[in-house]
Amino acid sequence: MTFALLVALATCAAVWFLTGPSRQRVFGMLLGLADSILWLCAGINAGKIAVVIIAGFCALCFMRPALRHLFQGMRRRHAQ
Repeated sequence: MTFALLVALATCAAVWFLTGPSRQRVFGMLLGLADSILWLCAGINAGKIAVVIIAGFCALCFMRPALRHLFQGMRRRHAQ
């Protein structure tokens, strides 16, 4: 029950921040990443491979802005 409440709270907070002003979207992305990791753990514990695959894809989508920033920084350092 506590885990379900945690997942629901993370989902609602992520959507709230993602649909808000642009300065709050970073919090939404972080909460969305946390939410997808919680779903990933739930899928692994339940043994449901479909949930694990979808949660992994969602985690990758929420990590995309951070990965883009990391790779841009690596390209700038490599070009110097």
